[in-house]
Amino acid sequence: MRSELIFRARETVDNKYKLCQTASKATRRLHISAKNTTDTINDAFLRIAGGDDASLSANPVLASS
Repeated sequence: MRSELIFRARETVDNKYKLCQTASKATRRLHISAKNTTDTINDAFLRIAGGDDASLSANPVLASS
């Protein structure tokens, strides 16, 4: 459930505004057009909760059009 992911990510990022901004930026960087956006958002929250900053800044592999 996404609410559980948000609570776990909140342990890493205390500020609600910063958490929202981080999740938004991570989702934009990680999203692949062939995937559902909700799955990408959940993945972003998982990575934030895990403290995996390196994977958030990495460029994702883009799906070919």
